[in-house]
Amino acid sequence: MRAENKQCDAVLMGGKTYEVGLNVGVTNPYPSLKQYVFSRTMEASPDENIQLVSDNPVALVQELKKETGKDIWLCGGGALAVTLFSEIYEMIVKLNPLVIGAGIHLFSGAIEPTNLELADRKIYSNGFMLLHYRVKH
Repeated sequence: MRAENKQCDAVLMGGKTYEVGLNVGVTNPYPSLKQYVFSRTMEASPDENIQLVSDNPVALVQELKKETGKDIWLCGGGALAVTLFSEIYEMIVKLNPLVIGAGIHLFSGAIEPTNLELADRKIYSNGFMLLHYRVKH
């Protein structure tokens, strides 16, 4: 993503999600956003634009929410999504009409049953869908 994001100005990624790009040489996947990678195993950031965070993701998100700015995007990491679920107020689910058989889980652990309210949707001619949900904690 090279263009300015109109909705978000920060992105959060789990270490495994970040490593998908890193393994093919992408060290700065979202240059227009503040980027935070949560990892307990990475010792140093491979890029000056990536801030490594090793503990307490909830506290960081709560601090980011106090700052003036746009939304925060949780790009991935099933474990990170479970940890931060209490802080998530909107989910945008991208549904691609392709079955690949493996991937990174949306949530890689148990969360309490939670109602979602469909707020918006966009369906493209190729079958790709963007589903916007409000999380009802």
